[in-house]
Amino acid sequence: MANPYKRLLALMPTTPRQVGEVISISGSRVRVDLVGGGVRTCQGVAEVGSMVYVEGDQIIGEAPSLPVVMIEV
Repeated sequence: MANPYKRLLALMPTTPRQVGEVISISGSRVRVDLVGGGVRTCQGVAEVGSMVYVEGDQIIGEAPSLPVVMIEV
């Protein structure tokens, strides 16, 4: 029988999924301003001003445009 902990780790994604707003497009390269801070250059199809899901350097899909509230603890 396989180790249950290793089976659980295999179910989890290796890269986090982040949300950001597209700020510019140059060919197939898209610059995304991430909600948590930072800018990432990704590959994919999107429109300027739209919210997208990003995993690694790939745009996964369109994200809902919801208000974001940052709370410092």
